This record gives sequence, structure tokens and C-alpha cells, in this order.
Amino acid sequence: MSDHFSGPIVIDDPAADITDFYAFPSPERPGNLVLIMNAFPMATAQAFFSDVVTYRFRLRPLFRSAGKFLHGPAEHTIEVRFRDGPSVTAVQKGTVITSDGCEAGFVTGEPLELDGMRVFAGLISDPFFMDVQATIRTDLSGKLSFNEKGTNTLQFRDVLTIVVEVEAASIVERFEGVTLVAAVAETIVARRGKPIRLERVGRPQIKNVMLSNTTRDPKGVELRDLYNKEDAFSLSRDYRPLYEARLAATLAFFDALDGATAWPPAADGRHPALDLLMGDYLVLDLSRPFAPGGFLEIERAALEYRSHATAGGRWLDDDILDEMLTLFVNNGSGKRLGDGVDGPTKPAALVFPYVREPNRRTDLPMPAFVEN
Repeated sequence: MSDHFSGPIVIDDPAADITDFYAFPSPERPGNLVLIMNAFPMATAQAFFSDVVTYRFRLRPLFRSAGKFLHGPAEHTIEVRFRDGPSVTAVQKGTVITSDGCEAGFVTGEPLELDGMRVFAGLISDPFFMDVQATIRTDLSGKLSFNEKGTNTLQFRDVLTIVVEVEAASIVERFEGVTLVAAVAETIVARRGKPIRLERVGRPQIKNVMLSNTTRDPKGVELRDLYNKEDAFSLSRDYRPLYEARLAATLAFFDALDGATAWPPAADGRHPALDLLMGDYLVLDLSRPFAPGGFLEIERAALEYRSHATAGGRWLDDDILDEMLTLFVNNGSGKRLGDGVDGPTKPAALVFPYVREPNRRTDLPMPAFVEN
């Protein structure tokens, strides 16, 4: 799935397991930026946010350079923390703190608005959609194994969400007028006064699709826990070659699925998209208005050495698997590929908090890939 169960460590702590990350201009209030972090896969009404984990959004300015992005040192952060959940009701109290000095308390299940910032946290219908089994079949067989009508593995599932909406102007000012930004979501804990990263998410499917198959490169090791602990803006020199090898092997796997070569190697032998994907963050332009379907548009524009046309980022209803399949398999030069699942259980709303009410289903069986 997108980032559900994305490593052995977070599987043991579902409240720290980020399932998805979204960043997009507000469709309701132009000039605002919306950041959404979902956690706790297959959550129920008894699921709570962790009271020891900090849920953090990070933003940095970006600059385009030769088909990839370089990030600046300035950073804007938004941190959300929760108190221990009560034993009777599903209500928790939380606090949101921004790096520009805004702080506010809120209660789960109730939208908060304060000084131009809006916050919501609580149980919702999982907005992700994907035919997981068809993706696994493709991975194991080396052949495209999707049907025109797929099965949404996330149908009627719920997750916990954190939605934060802020004015973009103050962020652009902090970044000295740069409107192109990188965005990541993280869960961290403090140990002896130092933050330890449990998980991070930029683009979807990087860990569960691009890095998960240990048979693709000679090292053959589980990389996702290592990858989760890394700073998205400062990868370790020791482990970066491992990530690059796995990503390069997976990109080559996808390019071969249709029997044609859409991605001839660059002069140095590297996959043309490798460096771009190693910068694992959502890329969005805060000067552009809301429009669905912008996922990977700015990245594609960088690879094609052209100007981008959208805000990029990721909207709740963007069909990210279809976009990634089409890009990696045929580089957009053939037919659009997909898993046959075109929308979530409940389409997103165009008004805050944009996510939808939970399904509260108690009769759903455990997905086969989880049991296995």
C-alpha cells in the first residue's frame, strides 16, 4: 500500500505508522497550503494517536538544476503532539506548534481555526486506493498483472488523520520569495533529549514498492527501516549507495514490463529519474492554484527540461499508482497504465478538512497481504 506497514519497526507501533502524506493548495481558500498526514493503518474507533510520538511536517525551498532539485537550508516545521487518550471516549487533546511561533490546543474530532491556521485530527475513511494483490502479482511475475476493474484493498478501511492548513505567504516570505517547496511528513520520538525518527514519507510507494523487494540487487537486505530513520534532506553517505542500487534495479524492472525501453541510461549509466527520486519529498509550487491531478507533474517537467504547469504536490483523490506506473513503465509515451481502481471509498471534500467521515466497519477481514 502507499506507506501502510512500511517497515518492520512501524508495524509494531501502528500509531507511529504513517499511511499517507498529502500536500496541496486549499481548494476552499486560495493562498493557503494544506498538509495531511494519515497514520494507524486499519484504525478503529478504539485507535488513538501516540502520546510519545511527535507528528511533524517539514518544508524547505527548492531550486531546479539539470533535471533534479536542490533544497535550501531554510526550514518551516509544524509539529503536532497528543496527550494520552481517555479510557471511555475517543477524544484526545492535542497541540500544534509551528516554527514561526504559532501554538494552539485542539480536541480530536473538532475542527479548530486560529489566526489563519486550521487544524483537524481524528478518525476518517482511508482516502488511499489501490489493488495491492495485483501489484504483488506484477512484482512476483515480472508481467503487468492488472485488470481493467481492480479491487480496492482499502475499501471501507479507516485511518487516523492530522490536517493542518496554513497561509502560504508567511512560508514564502521565510524562504525569501521562493515558491517551489519540498514537503515531508515524519513521526519522531525524543530519547535523552535527542529526536529519533521512526518514519518519514515524501512520495507514496517509495518504500513499499520501490525499496521493498530484497531480491532486486546483490545486497538483498531489508532497507525500509534504515530509510525511515534517514533525514530526507541529508541522506547518510554510508547507506545512500544501498538506496540508489535498489531504486535503480526497481526502475529497470518497471521499464522492462512492457518489453520496450522507455528510459535509456544517461551518459553515466544511471537511470534518468534516479537522482530525482532520491530526493524523496512532495514537490509543490505555492504560487499555483488548486487543481487535481498534479501529482508528479513538476517532477516530469524537470525531467523534460520544461516549465511546470500545476501546483504539483498530491491531492487526496489523485490516482498516484496509475501516474507512477505510466511514468516508470513507458515514460508517458504509451497508453496510460493502472490497477483498475480509480477512486477511494469516499471522494474527498472541497471544504475543510477535505477528508471524509469514517466507515466504522467491524466486519472486514484482514487483507491477504497482511496475513502473509
